[in-house]
Amino acid sequence: MSKNTQNHKLMEARVILRIHILPEMNIAFKKNHGFTMLEVIAVLIILGIITAFVVSRGTNIRAELSSETGIIKAHLRYAQYMALANDIFSWRITFSSGSPDHYTLSKIDKSDGTETTPVNLPNEDSPTHNLPSGISITSGLATVTFNEWGSPGTTTQSIILSDGAGNSETITVTKNTGFIE
Repeated sequence: MSKNTQNHKLMEARVILRIHILPEMNIAFKKNHGFTMLEVIAVLIILGIITAFVVSRGTNIRAELSSETGIIKAHLRYAQYMALANDIFSWRITFSSGSPDHYTLSKIDKSDGTETTPVNLPNEDSPTHNLPSGISITSGLATVTFNEWGSPGTTTQSIILSDGAGNSETITVTKNTGFIE
């Protein structure tokens, strides 16, 4: 067979291959071409809208109330810790109403029961912590005193904080054990 005939048959085979086999493969490839730029942009816009909605609805309206409750619990635990660490003084936090409601940390000399100069609260420049506007103590305006065993005495004390929107949170100092929840 001549070389020219071989080339001609080879070209015929290629043409037959293209006509009969490759169209099916081209269809398969066309089905998996990926995403268009328009589809990608549409998905990103939809994700942005969903994210904005979730973030705006997910913010906690009670965040300031919850935050203030956590701060008071931390200050009560600090007073309890200081009472446990010191045999000379009992430590107390006195809650008061006013504009704004507030509380003060102080220590009491156990030998004669006299209150010493108030002590600065941790991470604050004052022994008195003022509650933010809109948050008030609705119940539990009293004094919580911890002895050298960290006990607040034989009465469970509750402090209820509320905001202007009708939300409230309760802090409980359990009698004898001093457990704060």
